[in-house]
Amino acid sequence: MSRRALLTLMAVLFAFTVLVRAPARWLQGALPAGVECRSIAGSLWHGRCARLQLPGAALDGVSWTLHAWPLLLGHVDVDLQSADAVATGAARVSLGLGGLRSLRGLHAQLPIESGRLPLFPAGWAGRLDLDFDAVDFDAGRITRIVGVATARELEQRNPPLPFGSYELRFAPAARDRAGGDAPLRGELRDLGGPLAVSGALTVRNGREYALAGLVATRPTASAELARLVDYLGAADAQGRRSFTLEGSF
Repeated sequence: MSRRALLTLMAVLFAFTVLVRAPARWLQGALPAGVECRSIAGSLWHGRCARLQLPGAALDGVSWTLHAWPLLLGHVDVDLQSADAVATGAARVSLGLGGLRSLRGLHAQLPIESGRLPLFPAGWAGRLDLDFDAVDFDAGRITRIVGVATARELEQRNPPLPFGSYELRFAPAARDRAGGDAPLRGELRDLGGPLAVSGALTVRNGREYALAGLVATRPTASAELARLVDYLGAADAQGRRSFTLEGSF
């Protein structure tokens, strides 16, 4: 072996040793603005934050495992897990040069309170359970969703007004006739409670969404809730009223 080859090999082995033993605190400088990992411990590959501070929220007991082989393919795959008593969860996150690539095995239980979740207004309570096999992104746009989101025991706190529980289920998307991806579609249904709800959430172009469906009150609905449903307009022969909501992410 030539002297040059020997020096190169020694340099590679040294760099490998440094990476293997890299402390978790090396990640501190790579975190985005507004994110802080407090009481960080472990290594770059297997680490833990006693408290992860996020904009508007915080999680206790967040740990990660960084996978080495995907780095050779130009992206970062990391398994994240939250042991927070209020918001538990786990997922494999894949990051590329263009940002977030995908989420795999996303399972989480989150509180619906204090306006933390943008889909729910401040002053509401309940829990959101996420159980997604896959969520894919392309340049910040959602291109694929497979899984279920369940909102449980939704309630307006002041004045107290229960709304019930609901499920939004996304099946694998089909291809359209032109060979492209069809719009993402999630089927919405109630899981019992004061309102009978059926509908669908459609996501187009990865950013634009439209929620449409039918709602009717059950005998357990309060008078106040029944009045709110009446505002949606005239009922059909089955006592259902239509609703729509559109926007963008």
